[in-house]
Amino acid sequence: MRIRSAIAVGIGGSVLALGAVALPAEASQQTVRVPSWCVGAHERGDINKYAVSCNVQFAYYAKVTCSNGSKTKTARGVVTNDNRESWAYCTAFGRDYRVVPGTGGPVKA
Repeated sequence: MRIRSAIAVGIGGSVLALGAVALPAEASQQTVRVPSWCVGAHERGDINKYAVSCNVQFAYYAKVTCSNGSKTKTARGVVTNDNRESWAYCTAFGRDYRVVPGTGGPVKA
């Protein structure tokens, strides 16, 4: 009985350690995709679209990678500025295209 408990604790500890290692990688992906020039960045969207706004005076647009499982394409939003949202739609390529998580961000126009 004690051996089973020790094995379960060992396996559980290994899983927790692996999870702790994976979290910083995910967080760093999110901080990298929004550049420092995008002051007051606000991102939102879902599996079909991605939006970003930056509180800047110069022009920018949203850009995101879309995939249908076998092909990838890049969707681009309208050029805007001054804290307005730019939306990039993966559905522009067909209803099977979805946003690839962690690939969206603003681009200077």
